[in-house]
Amino acid sequence: MTDGAQIRAWLDEAWSRTEAAVVLAGGDDAGPLARRRVLAEVYDDDALAELRELTTTGAFTGDICRCFGSLTVALLDARGDFVGSGSHHGGTDISWERGRFRNNLEVADPERLEAFFRRHEVYGRPPDVT
Repeated sequence: MTDGAQIRAWLDEAWSRTEAAVVLAGGDDAGPLARRRVLAEVYDDDALAELRELTTTGAFTGDICRCFGSLTVALLDARGDFVGSGSHHGGTDISWERGRFRNNLEVADPERLEAFFRRHEVYGRPPDVT
């Protein structure tokens, strides 16, 4: 397990290179990132800043969830290459580079993160109401 300070340093470096983010179907067992279904794309600077805050603010648990996660936030650089990724667990945790760090981040505001995902239609577009 990697300590939180080292992960935060990695996150700062990774996010400094990030130009876009995608939310992908599946957690850590869903196969290569490039082959997964894209659920949402985030290009807007304000939305990227919000996503960064929501997925990097909180306390590291010192452990990992035993599930593989439900979806994955993947960071992309200016060329569209993957910078890093974090899987979403139980509505409360992000496990950044789980196989490498093995230390979940319990996000500070899970309700706001879920609201972000809903706003970006991660869970599908709501049906039209007539």
